[in-house]
Amino acid sequence: MKKIVSLILSVATLIGCAAVLVGCGKEDAGAQFAVYLGDEVYDFDPSDYYADDNAEQVMSLLFEPLFVLDEDGDLKKGMAKDYDVDKKSRTITVKLAESYWSNGTRVAASDFVYAWRDRILNPENSNPAAALFYDIEGAYEVSTGKMDKYSVQFGVSATDTYELEIKYREGADYKQLLRNLASVAASPVCQAVVDKDSTVDTWSKYINTMVFNGPFSIRNLNYDNNMFNLTRNNGYHRDPTELEYDDVDDVVRPYILFSTFNENEVLKLSYQDIEKKTVFYMGDASLADRKANADNAVVADTLSTYSYAFNTTNEFLAIKEVRQALSMAIDRDAIIKAVTFGKAATGFLPETVKNVDTGKSFRKNNSIIATGANPTGAEAKLAAVASTISSMDKTINLFVNDDEQSRTIAALVEAAWEALGYGITVNVKPVNSKDAILIDDEGESYVDYRDSAIQYIVKQASVGIYEYEGEKVDVIAVDWQMYSDDALVALSAFSSEYGGCGYGYALNESQLPERNYRVNITGWKSSAYDQLIKEAYQAKDEETEAAKLVEAEKLLVDNCPIAPIMFNQNFAFISKDLGKIDMDGFGHFIFTKAKLKNYEEYLPKED
Repeated sequence: MKKIVSLILSVATLIGCAAVLVGCGKEDAGAQFAVYLGDEVYDFDPSDYYADDNAEQVMSLLFEPLFVLDEDGDLKKGMAKDYDVDKKSRTITVKLAESYWSNGTRVAASDFVYAWRDRILNPENSNPAAALFYDIEGAYEVSTGKMDKYSVQFGVSATDTYELEIKYREGADYKQLLRNLASVAASPVCQAVVDKDSTVDTWSKYINTMVFNGPFSIRNLNYDNNMFNLTRNNGYHRDPTELEYDDVDDVVRPYILFSTFNENEVLKLSYQDIEKKTVFYMGDASLADRKANADNAVVADTLSTYSYAFNTTNEFLAIKEVRQALSMAIDRDAIIKAVTFGKAATGFLPETVKNVDTGKSFRKNNSIIATGANPTGAEAKLAAVASTISSMDKTINLFVNDDEQSRTIAALVEAAWEALGYGITVNVKPVNSKDAILIDDEGESYVDYRDSAIQYIVKQASVGIYEYEGEKVDVIAVDWQMYSDDALVALSAFSSEYGGCGYGYALNESQLPERNYRVNITGWKSSAYDQLIKEAYQAKDEETEAAKLVEAEKLLVDNCPIAPIMFNQNFAFISKDLGKIDMDGFGHFIFTKAKLKNYEEYLPKED
């Protein structure tokens, strides 16, 4: 799951599969080199990937929100050209920079309003990214169906074609709201394109309907050939109609990043092979190479926690002591030793979640999970409920992504759970993709690459369906995204009312565990937890809010609907021939200014 930036493959291998390339010469468009971006991504909606850290990295290359966080975590302007905060009226006025969608139309203020109000906050949708906007006046009410989304009371409006007005709620910290709006999930979507596709919502899945406002766009996407190419978005922070060849790469230096989805080819390469190449690679390194070359890596903490989410609607896993025992049996230190990059989880929130004013990590002096295994404690937990669970089905189906790291972690967890001696077994199901055969308007069948299988399972679980291809889903391995460095946003995901759960709309409402609200993917509900999150939102000062959030996280960890395993890290092996590789405050690598030495030598030659 965690990705590596390195040097691999011959440029010619990938260039030979690419189409419509600019040849070498006086007016070449810039560097073209190979990039491996990890596992397949089947849906390029920037707000959709709360279960896949790799997809978050990809989205950060294709979309840009109003603001961004730099490597030091400082707020910088993204799509915002300028902004002003009026504390008396609690109003933020944002003027947009001149920047264009990859289809050549300019990014407008209405694209932001549409993305936030009509999609993420739409009560007919279920998306924990909704919590990013709850400091905006009326956003919570819109998300829960208590206010019409077109109400004038909603605090976001396009006051001009390229100007946004955002009114934040009383008691909100506008500085944290600005940071929340730096999440890639808060990026705009092109309303003109998405509206045309709104009845089937496949705009983000097919090459002919995708549009992006970030530094890169997708040119080629071929799942059969494992091809995936990113091309410079010439309209990124500039007018594409005024481009001249002598300044074509002023804003985005690389022209094309060629990529492959083929992990098997990647894992055949050793670090020594990678070191000799002069192309750029991002993807899964073998665990052996990670361990052997850890000192050569550039490492960045991310805002996600690799976790096992329990299906608490399962009779066996509905018992708190069972979940506690399963979590206590996991040796998180051994897992980190096996995978090299990452930090053993000492709580649900990673160290990157911080106090906006002090900059201190939420985790500072606040470890609430022991990182070593505690089999004795686990056995005691199970013994306390032995009579209750004696006749229950204790078979656990664990779903993980099909990559070396996920399989290795699953094997360690399986051994730990089996060692408890209570007949617990784990069926690890490697899963790559969830495809569906659909019929088009002419009656022809075609394959719909809807989601990665884990993402599909997560979406099903969010409406109370715990089944995949005829098998029950008991535990799901996810890269749980925090979306921002705000603890309140992250912890809201497990609240009944503040978790972006809408008002209960679903394709099949009879399968919802409760009519009033959708639930988080674990199905867990706690009135005490709900009250703590509500009190945190209503707090009049930061100290009270922080105290409520500390209490809420402890309650979450104690009830253990989700078992945090590892604080994720991105890591990179970077060639001496490559420079200007930056990182943002979310731990994503930035390729906008990437510079390949003597790149002209690697451009495709004209016949």
